[in-house]
Amino acid sequence: MQDTATSKIHKLEVTDDTLTSRGGLAFFVKYLESVGIVGLLLHKFAGIKKSIKGVSVRNLFLQVLYFFFDGTSRHLSYFDELQREEGYQAVVEMPAKQMASSHAMKRFFRAFAIFHAGSFRWVLKELFLWRLRREKMRVVMLTLDTMVMDNDEALQREGCDPTYKKVKGFQPLQLIWEGKIVDAIFRRGKRHSNYGHDVE
Repeated sequence: MQDTATSKIHKLEVTDDTLTSRGGLAFFVKYLESVGIVGLLLHKFAGIKKSIKGVSVRNLFLQVLYFFFDGTSRHLSYFDELQREEGYQAVVEMPAKQMASSHAMKRFFRAFAIFHAGSFRWVLKELFLWRLRREKMRVVMLTLDTMVMDNDEALQREGCDPTYKKVKGFQPLQLIWEGKIVDAIFRRGKRHSNYGHDVE
């Protein structure tokens, strides 16, 4: 089964035609190809699916990244709408048979567990090192800080603790470079910046 598009976008020009309201995604598609993030993800997660049937792991990752970047909807059911939209398929260069449904995405997300966090951190580290090599930085300034995630409104609050901001939630520890998170540890809400050995 073919899991890549038969026609690629090679040139972007001005036109009076409207392919889709999400035409800007074409730039993001090309950006993802150039940075090689999918190759890094596949290096760690190629075997995450139990079956080779259906949408390939590569295309599931791509569609998740496009979904996050697009931001039109935060609901998984939106994948069902995208699956039917030919203009969207053309912009993201995805064959119709490889467009994921909301059910396929739910199964994909359920395949991940907390022990996969180390693999995601490895991907972030590799992208960070790639960027540093590309920028040829003489000095690298990093910030280590926590971010309170408010979970007060959630119906299920497993793992939430009161935080210093008087909300129940989580408090991940993040390593930040030029406004971008380059590493993170997901933690309970009561864990402050210097908690235990997290900083090490």
